[in-house]
Amino acid sequence: MQKKILSSVFLMLGLLLTASCGKDVQKAIEEAQAAINDARNAGAEQYAPDEYKSAEDYLNQAKDKYDKLSYQSAKADALSAKDQAELAKKRALERQSQEPKPAGGASTAYNVSSLKGVSAADKDQAALKDVHFTFDSDELDETARQTLVENSKWLQSNPGVKAVIEGHCDERGTEDYNLALGKRRANAVRSYLISLGVKPGRMSTVSYGENIPLDPGHNEAAWALNRRAHFAISQ
Repeated sequence: MQKKILSSVFLMLGLLLTASCGKDVQKAIEEAQAAINDARNAGAEQYAPDEYKSAEDYLNQAKDKYDKLSYQSAKADALSAKDQAELAKKRALERQSQEPKPAGGASTAYNVSSLKGVSAADKDQAALKDVHFTFDSDELDETARQTLVENSKWLQSNPGVKAVIEGHCDERGTEDYNLALGKRRANAVRSYLISLGVKPGRMSTVSYGENIPLDPGHNEAAWALNRRAHFAISQ
C-alpha cells in the first residue's frame, strides 16, 4: 500500500514538473515568434534573408520538438530562433541605413508636394500624388488605390521616367519601428503599381520613417499628412 502511495506521489510530481517545463518552452517559443515578427517588420526578409530564414528554421524545429515533448531541445531551438531573429533585425536596419538616398534628401522634379514653401497651386500640379495611410498601417485603402491608378497612367505615359517611392510616418513610435513601417508602405505602393502594369525596374523604395515630416505639427491633422508614400522622380 505504501509503495502504491509513493508511486502515485512520484507520478504526480513528474507530471507537475513536465507541465512546468512545457510552459517554459511555450513561453520561449512565443518570445521567438515575437522576435521573428519584429524582424520581418524591420525588413529582414529582404535585407537579412539568411539570418531570417535561420530564425524561422529554428522556430519550426522548436515547435516540432515541443509537440513531441522533447522540451529541453525545443527550448534550446527557441532561444536560437530568438537570437537569430534579433540578429536579422539588427542587420536589416544597418543595411537599410546604408542604402543611397535621393539627392537633397527629399523630393525632386515633377512632384514637389513635400518641399517647404511650395504654393498650393504648385502642389496641385504635381504629376504624381502622395498616398496616405491610417495609423500604424501599410494597407492601401480605396482612395489610395485610386490615386495609384492615376499615378500609374502618368508613369506609363512617361516611360523614360524612374521613381523613388519614399515611405514616411508620423512621429509616434520608435525610430527603428517607423523606418520599417515606412519601408513597408513604400513597398506596398510599389507592388500595387507593378500590378497595374508599371515595370518593376522603374521604381525603387526608401524609408525616411518620421525624419522628413510634411507637417511639423504634433496633432492628428499633422500626423495624418505625414503618414504617406511620396514620389521623387529621376530621369
